[in-house]
Amino acid sequence: MTDMKATIKSVSIDLFFKKGYFATSISDIARGSGIQKASIYYHYASKEDLLYDVMDFTTAVTSEIMKMRAHPEAKPDDVLDEIARRVAHQMKNNQNWNLRFYLSGEAAQGNETLRTRFASNYAAQTQRTADLFNYVFNTESQPEDMALAVLMVAALDGINFQQFVGALPVDIDVIARVYNEFFAY
Repeated sequence: MTDMKATIKSVSIDLFFKKGYFATSISDIARGSGIQKASIYYHYASKEDLLYDVMDFTTAVTSEIMKMRAHPEAKPDDVLDEIARRVAHQMKNNQNWNLRFYLSGEAAQGNETLRTRFASNYAAQTQRTADLFNYVFNTESQPEDMALAVLMVAALDGINFQQFVGALPVDIDVIARVYNEFFAY
């Protein structure tokens, strides 16, 4: 069942980006997933619920790392390595971010539900990033942690936006290395 939900999300990400959310039908998603429409409705009450799950999925990097951190055998250096690996992967495979830019445009044009969802999503992602700073560097929480987390999340968005519009002036492998070295520093 989980694999089917992952397939539905993957197909949805692709179709939402290529065709747009409103032009993509549940039938399109079902056809692309190789299943019947009823199977999608088994997992999601509506196309909007699917959209929100896709949005959450596209920013789940920090959630997944927090789960790793919670594991009893997790070590700060291992978590830091995982952060670097995932950030580099995210930068090089930016289809999820492309969808976020598309959806943020929808939110900016008046979709209040999407705007609220983005605000909540960013707040949670920023808090998780600050918590990860404290964990990997063994520091006490400070007000500046949130400011640094905001900057790191915004930097990733900015890098991916430059990729999205084809304006990134530096090779993405170099950017990923420098970003991760900066984070580790």
